[in-house]
Amino acid sequence: MPSTSEQSTPVGFLLPTILTAAARAISVLTLAKLGVLLGVWCGLGAGLNQSFAQFPFPIAPVQPPPIAPVPFGAPASPQPGGPPQPGTPTIGVDVRVQAVAGTPYGVAVIEMPLTNPVVGPGPGPLTIDGEAAPASTRILYPVSNDVRVTTGRPPSEQPVPRIGRGRLLNRMGNLIRELASGDEATEQTVGRRVMFLFTGDQPFSVPVRDHLGTLTMVDVRPVSDPALAASMQTAWWEETTAVAKAQIDATDTPPWIPTYMIAMLSGRLNLPLPAWFGRGKESETKDPLLNTLEWIGGAAGVANEVFASAAAGGSLQGTLDDPSPTQVAALPLPQAPAWQVPMTPALEEPPAMETIASFVPPECFYLRYGSFENYLWFRDLTQEYGGDISRMITLSGVSNESAQRLEEQLGVQTNAMSRLLGPSVIEDQALIGRDMYLDDGASIGVLFHSKNLFLLRSSLNNDRSKLANSDDSLTLKTIDLPHGTATVMRSSDNRVRSFMVEADPCILVTNSQTVADRFLEVAQTGQSLAATNDFQLARSYMPLERNDTIFAYFSAEMLQGLLDPAYLIELRRRMQAEADIALVRLARMAAQSHATQDRPAVREIDALIENGFLPENFGDRADGTGVVAFANQLVDTRRGARGTFLPIADNPVERVTASEARWYGQIASAYDDQFSSLDPIVIGIQRESFPIDPNGPSNGERRERLTIHAEIAPWQPENYGSWAKQLGPPTQVAMEFAPDDVVALQAHVASETLGPPTHLFAAIKDSTPPEPESIDGLLSKYRALKTLPGYLGAWPQPGALDRLPLGLGRGQPVGPGMTRLIGGLYRYTGGGFSVLSFQPEVLDTSLPHLSANEVDDPAQVRGRIDNLNGTQLEGWVNQQLYERAAAASRAGADFLNSLMSQLGVPVDDVIDEAELVLGGRPQCPLGGEYQFDPNRRRFISTAWSSDQLGPSPYAPNGYQTPLLTWFRGAEFRLTQYTNRLIADATIEIARAQ
Repeated sequence: MPSTSEQSTPVGFLLPTILTAAARAISVLTLAKLGVLLGVWCGLGAGLNQSFAQFPFPIAPVQPPPIAPVPFGAPASPQPGGPPQPGTPTIGVDVRVQAVAGTPYGVAVIEMPLTNPVVGPGPGPLTIDGEAAPASTRILYPVSNDVRVTTGRPPSEQPVPRIGRGRLLNRMGNLIRELASGDEATEQTVGRRVMFLFTGDQPFSVPVRDHLGTLTMVDVRPVSDPALAASMQTAWWEETTAVAKAQIDATDTPPWIPTYMIAMLSGRLNLPLPAWFGRGKESETKDPLLNTLEWIGGAAGVANEVFASAAAGGSLQGTLDDPSPTQVAALPLPQAPAWQVPMTPALEEPPAMETIASFVPPECFYLRYGSFENYLWFRDLTQEYGGDISRMITLSGVSNESAQRLEEQLGVQTNAMSRLLGPSVIEDQALIGRDMYLDDGASIGVLFHSKNLFLLRSSLNNDRSKLANSDDSLTLKTIDLPHGTATVMRSSDNRVRSFMVEADPCILVTNSQTVADRFLEVAQTGQSLAATNDFQLARSYMPLERNDTIFAYFSAEMLQGLLDPAYLIELRRRMQAEADIALVRLARMAAQSHATQDRPAVREIDALIENGFLPENFGDRADGTGVVAFANQLVDTRRGARGTFLPIADNPVERVTASEARWYGQIASAYDDQFSSLDPIVIGIQRESFPIDPNGPSNGERRERLTIHAEIAPWQPENYGSWAKQLGPPTQVAMEFAPDDVVALQAHVASETLGPPTHLFAAIKDSTPPEPESIDGLLSKYRALKTLPGYLGAWPQPGALDRLPLGLGRGQPVGPGMTRLIGGLYRYTGGGFSVLSFQPEVLDTSLPHLSANEVDDPAQVRGRIDNLNGTQLEGWVNQQLYERAAAASRAGADFLNSLMSQLGVPVDDVIDEAELVLGGRPQCPLGGEYQFDPNRRRFISTAWSSDQLGPSPYAPNGYQTPLLTWFRGAEFRLTQYTNRLIADATIEIARAQ
């Protein structure tokens, strides 16, 4: 068993010999190529301007920084071919261990060189468990990394420099050198390292493992050396923050574990927060308009920034961009944007409208199913994807089951009996509400237009009484509202919160007392959504005769309500509440990992603060709310439990802090300058079922066609700046493409460069496009386009290419109407068309089919995507979406492993604890199940290959991304008028049998 010596070699000096050998790895063949290239270059240089010689071109690969030579094993030449196979020895004969005691923690490092350095992916990280002897020693916060060496990046893959001071000429020289050389950038793994903290100063042993199992037991004998302790702690901190940053950038789940660990350890050890802390990509957006949309849309970066601020001890009023101390909410609400009063004129003859719309408050969204059967269709479609319609595209890393949670909160659930009786008692049905924050407690309700009010009321009351009697935590009673009475069923944590109100012939069941009372008020005053000019205009464009399966209307009042100061400021505060609940969960886990027999873990919030597991000012909120614990349940004192927070509409904000007022003032000012009003949005969806053909090419699958019509009306183009000026006028010209084009797109554009309004069009034939990562760099983009079978054209011929200097756009004639341009690009001109492609055979087969035809429906943008089943493009799309899902799958497993390795959560409790932290059950985006592998001592997914530590880089046989299971083709068009913006799409989908 290797043991520590009394050496005090700095951590960074433990792998020098291997690194030095790798840095010298320049083959004789490489030097020969460089010599020949240098001769060619000198010959070319004689004929160039002498100033060219000022810019020398490097002829050696990038070298790693020098490391002081300290003997450490016997290095060998790197072996190509990827990581070693199971059973192959990967550890050198020497193992270096260094440990220094400290307060409150000591620091230790274990390094193992590879006998044979590996090119490409390394053998995987080292792991250690807290199985230390003596038992009083705690092993904490390990961080592992492969020690790697990179030989450099090809010049063409580097960003193109700006012209000036010879940089472009230098880049050209690098490109020539790269093209003449067969050497590629390589990365080698030369060793593995794990660093960790520990308690106490006594010797102990620790098992070191990797994905193949236990490698060895290592004796650790701490020494006392304050200077070395500071140096090693700095090295450990740098590595810990780097690994945390990589995890945060890669994860699909909220990166709360690495964020909490960095913030907590920074506070406990008085270490600096890294510059990137709390600043994700989304937080780089400084435009108040875009930033507001991120808040409203629930962008992950916004929530993560709030969490990071809370974890680091900055209250919501003292964010990373506004580091002021916690303030008292003593100021009145700031002014909302000065919205322009809608100028939509009243119609001379209002269109026919559904009765149910006459009971909807104008500030609510309106999602009408039209019939109970339509509601069941949409619900069944959602249930096919686990209750989350977004899973039709891809699986997320967390299963929130928000639709099911909303049904339980309202106490309105669909069962066999309701399916049977629903059509006989329900005439019409709709969802209404002030917002759609389903993950955190939306202000939402279900509105019924009854065929028989007595039967519907009796059925709902019976269901509510049974539910209340079956659960002691629920109460059911009648309350008075300002405009009527309501029966309310609820629990103290808002898990169930259901108000039922009635106005003949409609009944509303909602989780919002405010929405319930507004329903009663509208029934009395008649000032409903149906009475507004905007809604009547929308109904004139999309009349009842369309018989939409789903009709959705988002009024200007509803959209403006999301930007109301009380609404936005409460949205910020509830994000803080959610972050605080998650922080307490994580702090309890961290405290448990420090527990000993003599010192049990602390769980109370005050004790967690006192012991440094929560920041000192945790819970200091301007609105006086906080987190309280009931056994293992954590709730916000005002908003309730996560996932079913008190609806924002029911939690009015009356006083704000100076920081909140300043933040909202910037938003209001931005909207005053650019958006004087918001435009209503209306969407209609119709469905058409096809009979099943058992002998058809799709093995008798059941298909439906969805026709979607969406409008923004009235539309005010001036609100959208230059974006709304890019399109030409609506046109009835549609391009006819080649029948073997899988993807086709055309646009009628207005451009000063192209001249008068022109139809631009492009198409791609069935092929396997280049990988996105292979298009990084100017040369790579050129190579990728040359291999893509497609074409780009214009009609009528814009002539922009012909106006290029030196005749670059005309090229050399190679056939009738065909010329070859610089770079191998072919151009056809004739019949008013100008068409470009890198592949002349693509032009030859496509040109006979191209034509500009007149159609009935005007539009500026048209496109189509054919059924991808059985095409090469299907495999490419499947692989791209698989790679995203695979990365999220690995990130989910890493999240679970972090709970175990960083916070010491017992294996059997990891998934349950993860659900409490995330507010939803962790799920593998590849469709597998997360399970603990006792041999590898890690969580893995059943969707991974049994011999892999992670998902395969390539989609396995039989894998099909959710999108391709149902997508069977689509067509779409976009039309912009002076006062309307219209989008139409037709999508064919496959349904479960």
